[in-house]
Amino acid sequence: MASSTGSINFLRSLQLLYSLNKIGATHFILCPGSRSAPLAMAAGELYRKGFIELFNSIDERSAGFHALGITAASGNISIVITTSGTAVANLLPSAVEADKSCKTVLFVTADRPSRLKNCGANQTVQQESFLGCVCRKFITTNPKGLHLMNEQEVDVIVNSAYRTFSFLPGPVHLNIPFEKPLDITLENKKLILNLFEKNKPKFEKKLLKKISHSYQESDFKKNFENFNLLESGIIIVGPYYGSPKDLNEYKRGLKQIQQLTGWPVFADPISGIDFDLSGLIENWEIILSTKQLKLQCAQLLRIGPMSTSNDLEKFLEDFKGTQYLIKEKDYRNLDPLNNSTQYEFGIQRFVEDLIKHKTHKDLLAKDLTPLAKRLIREGKRISTVLDDSFSIEQKITECLLAHFIPNVWPINYPIMISASSPIRDWLTFSSNKTLTRRCFSFRGASGIDGTLSLALGLVRIDAPLLLVTGDLAFLHDINGWLIENSKNLNLTILIIDNMGGNIFNGLYKKNLTKEQLEKLFTMPKKISWDKLADTYSIPYRVASNFKKLKEDIEWSLSMQKSTIVRVEIDLEYELDVRCSILNRINKN
Repeated sequence: MASSTGSINFLRSLQLLYSLNKIGATHFILCPGSRSAPLAMAAGELYRKGFIELFNSIDERSAGFHALGITAASGNISIVITTSGTAVANLLPSAVEADKSCKTVLFVTADRPSRLKNCGANQTVQQESFLGCVCRKFITTNPKGLHLMNEQEVDVIVNSAYRTFSFLPGPVHLNIPFEKPLDITLENKKLILNLFEKNKPKFEKKLLKKISHSYQESDFKKNFENFNLLESGIIIVGPYYGSPKDLNEYKRGLKQIQQLTGWPVFADPISGIDFDLSGLIENWEIILSTKQLKLQCAQLLRIGPMSTSNDLEKFLEDFKGTQYLIKEKDYRNLDPLNNSTQYEFGIQRFVEDLIKHKTHKDLLAKDLTPLAKRLIREGKRISTVLDDSFSIEQKITECLLAHFIPNVWPINYPIMISASSPIRDWLTFSSNKTLTRRCFSFRGASGIDGTLSLALGLVRIDAPLLLVTGDLAFLHDINGWLIENSKNLNLTILIIDNMGGNIFNGLYKKNLTKEQLEKLFTMPKKISWDKLADTYSIPYRVASNFKKLKEDIEWSLSMQKSTIVRVEIDLEYELDVRCSILNRINKN
């Protein structure tokens, strides 16, 4: 009956997941297991009643990244439910990325009760600490079993997660010990569902007063009194790690600060800014690398984390002026160089505080500075060289892909660029054309983990999507195809097959033999790609040139489901093309 352990496990699981839905959790990914049975059955009932979206995944590692992609595209909390034991350990890679990229994912893990801990019981481990080093908070229910908790205690658990997500976006681990029985009879299930319907939790969000991290008026004046709107400077916009729900406010703040300064803007491909922002500089990464233009100014305004650019990092290290770093509601230190004054409340709030402390003359809209005008001319000159250097008739190269694809993929459709070499090429060769649409690249930890699962999570919210990925990054997460109905999602996967980690060719090729390079770094894999695609029932094509690639992209869009388009890269030819392009830019 309703008082049995199995019945109460089911009832409390219903109340817990229902309340989590009320704080904004919309998508649940369920992994297989027995100890998590009450949670699985509760999730199934909430899905059946239309409260949540529910997908299953047999691989917890892929499930974690899938949830992360959903959160990145939607701005809502995503939840992963797993059983106990090593299932929990498999969540760590996605928890690391969620931590670094500030994404609100709740990892809900079933556990054995405390009486089975430290006594050799099967599938019983100290999983409470597995994710602790990267999660914003660890929450546990009664260690003797969820059935011993009442509804009010469940409310406390949910509010604890809600407060954490509200103040410190990032991953949270909720561990739930369950005592057997885990199953429930059909008769008792019906009784519990009737009880739940009559007494749904009247959940009320309870935000405690936030511990103030804000600057007092005197603190802001002291730290930013030298920020001079009348002097020359540069705005450097890194990856956007905030919520999609805050993106318009973020873009308004950027527009305001650019108008108040007239400064040039260096924008990362995944900065989220608008393509028509005044002062936007094309090919700024190449400008920094060639050093043909002296960038003399008194101050830098950095927004968000660092871009993946060694030339930018060197420029920031050598810069002698003042640097200011604006963070989007991220209270951690985001400056590995430790040479900036940091502000943690976002660019919009920064502008508002500036307006309070500056004179009317300071706050007038400014024309583009002379430095901005010179940089715009130089960026356009480089764009002309790139356009003249690339042709759709030539053999496919990675740098040409970065330049070509933003013009072929429809202007408003999102793109995900995998970590490692693709994102670096797009930073250098895409000429800001990526900024015509939302671009994603999970560079919080800059790993290749979860590439396919992340893209499949994004496309559940924002479709159609183009994933640009290297061959190893794709293969590393091939279990992403095992996520429920993934092959029916409108995802075009462009696989850059360079026979392994091509980024290592540029780093270590001079001092290693080909055999050493492959054994130690690039690790190429011989794959029957057509058979792999056929295994997962994914339509597949190979593009031998850019004309064919354009046709294949149009084909993939017409399919309206997951497809693979693969291109092969000749590494020696690739290096020759890159050297030739950079030589042309330096000579002009």
